[in-house]
Amino acid sequence: MASPSFSGIEAKSGISRGTLPEPFLVSLYRALAPYRGCGHGCAYCDGRAEKYFVEGIFDREIGVRFNLAERIRDDIGRGVAAKEYGAVAIGSGVTDVYQGYEGRFALTRSALEALLPSAQPIVILTKNDRIFRDFDLLSRFPQALVILTITTLDARKASLLEPGASTPARRLEAVKRAREAGFRSGVMAMPLCPGITDGEDEVRALVRECAAAGAEFVYPGGLTLRPGRQKDHFFALLAREWPGLMSTYRDLYGENRPSGAPLRQASRELEGRLSAILREEAMPAMIPHGVYRDLLSVPDALFVLLCHMQSLYAERGVDTGPLKAATERYGGWLAEERKALRRKRLPEGSRNAESAGLFGDLNQDGPTGDPEASGIPKAGRFPITEALEGRLRERPFADVCGNERLGALMDRLISENGVFDYPTLSLKRPDGSSIS
Repeated sequence: MASPSFSGIEAKSGISRGTLPEPFLVSLYRALAPYRGCGHGCAYCDGRAEKYFVEGIFDREIGVRFNLAERIRDDIGRGVAAKEYGAVAIGSGVTDVYQGYEGRFALTRSALEALLPSAQPIVILTKNDRIFRDFDLLSRFPQALVILTITTLDARKASLLEPGASTPARRLEAVKRAREAGFRSGVMAMPLCPGITDGEDEVRALVRECAAAGAEFVYPGGLTLRPGRQKDHFFALLAREWPGLMSTYRDLYGENRPSGAPLRQASRELEGRLSAILREEAMPAMIPHGVYRDLLSVPDALFVLLCHMQSLYAERGVDTGPLKAATERYGGWLAEERKALRRKRLPEGSRNAESAGLFGDLNQDGPTGDPEASGIPKAGRFPITEALEGRLRERPFADVCGNERLGALMDRLISENGVFDYPTLSLKRPDGSSIS
């Protein structure tokens, strides 16, 4: 195998800000990834696909953004993250920020150091236990969500599918240690490969091991193979290691859909099996409300919740048309209100003790007991967030979303400082007790 080579890429910016929060990684901000290409060399990675314009040998020719931390500091200095509270997700779909080359360049650590003054929560997705090194920095943010990708417990399968990543056992240990360190943590069990890692017994064992490690969710998903480089690369591995599955994969992915999705019926069957397993194991199938409500403002957390509820209820056979319409209406309201506030010249924080809004326990001191050192936002620290929360309180939620039943549920969630429990689809208090 050829030795790795590295080329510098200039980062033009460090942090981007969404108009609406991103429901998958429950974040309002995105930090640019330090690397392009990935030394983990995962056989299924769609970062190889032509869509992402990553040229060269994906796992050996790595682009490096040496100036990323500088760009992040510039963006923070000009106030990109100064007026709105919301998690910053670090990484991208075409790399892992803790791939082995991070040991050489330490650019992810530099990016975290540059992000500290933002006083924003952090969300990191990785499949490498190298993240242990940076637990000291993560503890200095108001909140940290550490997500490990684990697709199988079988070390041999993992070595073939994810040759450069940490072993499954080490990734489970990362979840355990993250929880012990006081971070939120869970698992992305994706992609599950047909006939290789998606068996019912194997998935159930994975969910149970994740639960034993302290995972707060297991988010599963199937394999997509975009036609071209990604699909060709994966099929070459199949031919070498699982030749008996070649005809199955040709059938499943024979439509060559641009998204890389398999036959729709196969996707529906897999989703049904995974949903049943997770319900039986009482494990949330997505990052749950109880986790992300501290990573986002209340208005943004409600938007993510509405997006997730569409999947949660659809899995149970409920017609989600009215819910989708309400989500779109609320999302439109939230986006327009936010855009209008961003056009105004709001101060960067009045620290008015009477303007606590709906922050709830975000107004408590952090784990160090030093509110300034911990970065926990205080009342008035983020004026756009404060204004959005104030506008949300001005009228019943039903007036905003156009759905009386849903509006009553959301009003109660807010007034009770409640948590929407994904496995039971019910309201609970933060301590887990039911709200009758």
